[in-house]
Amino acid sequence: MPYTWDYLILTASNDRQAAGYESQLAARRRARLLPEVGTTLVVADPFGKRVGSGGSTLYCLMRVVEAEIRRSGVAATDFPSLERILRGLRILILHAGGDSRRVPAYGPCGKIFSPVPGPPCGESGDEAPDALPSEVIATLFDRLYPLFRRLPQGRQGAGQVVVAAGDALMLFDTAAVRFDSPGIVALGANATPEAASKHGVFCVAPDGQVRLFLQKPSLADQQRYGALNKRGETVLDIGVMSFDAAAATAILQAFDVQPQKTGPRFSTAMEKLVLDEGLDLYREICCALGSEATAEHHRESSLASGSSWSAEQLAQAYAVLSHVPFSAQVLPQCEFLHFGTTRQLITSGRKLLEHEHQPSGPGVCLKLNNRLTAGGHIQGTESWVEGCQLAAPLKLSGQNVVVGVDVDTPLGLPFGACLDVIAGESRSGREVWFVRAYHIDDTFKDVLDRGATLAGQPLLQWLETVGAKADDVWPDDVPPAKRSLWDARVFPAVASPQSYCNWLWMFDPATASAAEKNAFLRADRYSVAEIALLADMDAFYSRRSKR
Repeated sequence: MPYTWDYLILTASNDRQAAGYESQLAARRRARLLPEVGTTLVVADPFGKRVGSGGSTLYCLMRVVEAEIRRSGVAATDFPSLERILRGLRILILHAGGDSRRVPAYGPCGKIFSPVPGPPCGESGDEAPDALPSEVIATLFDRLYPLFRRLPQGRQGAGQVVVAAGDALMLFDTAAVRFDSPGIVALGANATPEAASKHGVFCVAPDGQVRLFLQKPSLADQQRYGALNKRGETVLDIGVMSFDAAAATAILQAFDVQPQKTGPRFSTAMEKLVLDEGLDLYREICCALGSEATAEHHRESSLASGSSWSAEQLAQAYAVLSHVPFSAQVLPQCEFLHFGTTRQLITSGRKLLEHEHQPSGPGVCLKLNNRLTAGGHIQGTESWVEGCQLAAPLKLSGQNVVVGVDVDTPLGLPFGACLDVIAGESRSGREVWFVRAYHIDDTFKDVLDRGATLAGQPLLQWLETVGAKADDVWPDDVPPAKRSLWDARVFPAVASPQSYCNWLWMFDPATASAAEKNAFLRADRYSVAEIALLADMDAFYSRRSKR
């Protein structure tokens, strides 16, 4: 029986994250949860550089063609032979290479393998949730994949590459989807212009052809380009696109990917450009598509949404991309559940339970993958408790997120307080546990002059309260204008997981004693960025297994 997908590919931001993804896919392989997949691959951004969704897509396609050349022994030395290889394949690429800067508790595992409530979504007759094997916990991937595996094929004999975002749970009826138009078919959903202004927008002709693609357009630009329908709605790009082999080949050609005997490769100049500046699927690629797109529109839209490519470089890509057919299918209904911020763990988790008619509501406390022994219980509302071991009461005041904590003595947290503990290794290779105490609305991503906070206070104010200077927490290679909580070395590495109790004052530094402040200044401290690379992912998942 032929596979539903010849290739399932996850993208990763670095080699360490890729290794974690590979272990998770391998676990699902062993558990026979991916029977429809021929080959699974994880493709990391090369050389530790972030290459963008477009660059990552091209690296994935190059890896597939290279693998097919090795398998079949048939070389692809020109674009027609490369296209012939892709015509015989169905490829699913899930972009999962984010840093999870706004969900520090799950930064090491990446959003796509972050735990989520309940069982994987499946079709009628799928296994019950408690049938998951002991080494597999329900994650966002396990919610997303059953949806994507049911997506329809494209035109027969034309090949198919489906590219999708792996950072949010999409809920729509796959039976309503058709991918039988030539070129690229994208899925969209009607949304308010305000919501659409933060994402991609399709200006769609009556026959379904895309006139223009707008990247994060203002309300004025949506009106200017005729993106609004009679009801005042805009067609929002939901992050799922199907490319036929001809379109995929054209994109490779547009960005100077050269067919070679052992597999396609970027030209030296293009690879340097992609590594240095990144290549965004929506910015440098989609803005060049559409029946009314011009080289000027492509250039202006790309630059306005942050592209660093020169006008000449964009024009060369446009010359090829402008000939690719581009259509959009507007879904009758689509819902998004984002797990991209710490607060969304609670709000989207609750909505997910509501969607599946499970007990939920504004006061629900979401409890996942915890182990309770005698004396352990959770008291509180509107919170998220995951991966914890409780032998004593945990009392929550509300809007709390607690991850990976051993509660051996009674623990109470103030409103909005978040606490996570994760095993890893220090810079010198010692076994340690990283303790992170912060507020649910702390802005790890924002730089100092854009409102960076810790424990709900301005970050510099927090540091001043404990007697620390900027030079004490930021490495020399982080310039003042780019300093944020993401790369601030403020979270201690401790010798035992129970030592988090010594750092609870971090929620309110004004209450810290002189000894506690001195302990902070002397501590071996780490940033969230460092912890993402030093965390022990085997320990992370084994803690949550049912064994």
